[in-house]
Amino acid sequence: MIVVCTANAIRSPFVENLLRQRLAEKGVERVELESAGTAARTGLRAEPGARSLALAMGFSLEEHRTRPLGDRMLRSGTVVLCAERVHRRVVLGMRPDLVATVFTVREFARLAGAARSTSAVATWPALLSAVSRARVLDRHVDRSEDDIVDPIGQGHAVWADFERSATSAVDAIVEATSDLFIPSGTGHVPVGPMTRREYRESTRTPR
Repeated sequence: MIVVCTANAIRSPFVENLLRQRLAEKGVERVELESAGTAARTGLRAEPGARSLALAMGFSLEEHRTRPLGDRMLRSGTVVLCAERVHRRVVLGMRPDLVATVFTVREFARLAGAARSTSAVATWPALLSAVSRARVLDRHVDRSEDDIVDPIGQGHAVWADFERSATSAVDAIVEATSDLFIPSGTGHVPVGPMTRREYRESTRTPR
């Protein structure tokens, strides 16, 4: 799973590492998570405000270094969570075949929560299918609510809005997905999320 913003200095690393922290609290520690920026420079530190906010939330961005989003990161079936709708358009411009697995963070949180509350979703691929179908039928009025505001150079109120929207979205995603990574009755946490093809191969009965 890749989280994407513009510079990879605030929003995407914050969401990436908050997701990792929240999933670990649920016992999920091997989900593959990374982040990148559509216009990022390589090797810069996270913005000071993001580093301070991360420490207040109980994790660190001190080791994070920015990197640009590249074609090689976008493998078939890759789930991409974007800070804004404009980032989704950039990703789909690079890989239009990923249309079923590219969302904004807040959009995915909203649709995944709805899918879990209205249907019997028991696997990660099934959840992705349900969310992708739900987006086609989605009639959410204010699409701007699916964006996470960029707080760079902004005052306390905007940073507070960023923290609130990012944290609530991450919490909703974790609530909707964490149990899908832990097989019932085992202590094993699989590497994931898996693509649909990988899931089919992993569940295929040997002949």
